[in-house]
Amino acid sequence: MAAVVSIIGTKAASAIQVGDFQIDVAARSATVRGRDLHLSGPEFDVLVFLVSHKRRMVTSQTKLATKSEHEGVRQTEFLPALLSLRKKLLEAVPGAQYVHTEAWILYDFLPGV
Repeated sequence: MAAVVSIIGTKAASAIQVGDFQIDVAARSATVRGRDLHLSGPEFDVLVFLVSHKRRMVTSQTKLATKSEHEGVRQTEFLPALLSLRKKLLEAVPGAQYVHTEAWILYDFLPGV
């Protein structure tokens, strides 16, 4: 059975700055090293989750319960959104390895210096 991790109702700051990332939670926008990241809703949710839960073990079956202003509560498939986010991060900053996986288990998120 898949674990469901909720980010609904978390008291996340409206703006998060960690390492190379600046995230505006209210505007649902993010930049890495000053470059805009054009993220889908699930990709953005995964990024906020990663920043908020560094070094937390997450399996590929994890689903994120998220609340979107227009869609209400929905469950995001974690792995497809994670892989898509990883691809966009590599396109934005070639060679930077922000998301590390091992044997299909997320084990580390390194937001940069």
